[in-house]
Amino acid sequence: MNNRICPPEEVLGEYLGGSLPPIARPGVEKHLASCNECRRLLAEAHDILKKPDISEIIYNSFIWIKDNRWFLGAMASLALSFIFHRYFLQFLAACFISGAKWIIDSKTTRTLIMIHEAWKKSEKSKIKTSEDVSHYL
Repeated sequence: MNNRICPPEEVLGEYLGGSLPPIARPGVEKHLASCNECRRLLAEAHDILKKPDISEIIYNSFIWIKDNRWFLGAMASLALSFIFHRYFLQFLAACFISGAKWIIDSKTTRTLIMIHEAWKKSEKSKIKTSEDVSHYL
């Protein structure tokens, strides 16, 4: 960065944060249009600011584990069934039970059940309507 032409990093930071006064924005934008080094600095700063926080990553991981606990249990049971050969059938049964619970508890399954029930209700109403019409004929 050439200090006699480029704006100070504080000004670029204010520009990136949106706190640069509106009067100074056109000058910085004009400079950014012609200065590769300042654009690179601004892009690096933008990437750093947009990286997720470690606490956010940990929180999202716990949410994913909570949502998929039955699946994880099924996979652990399957793995343990091959590690402990003596209890193969017990771990395999636990795998099937956990897998079934995962399928039943999943949001997709609940949505499909709701769609199926709505479809059955609409089919019953169509049958009822056609019976009512045929009764009058």
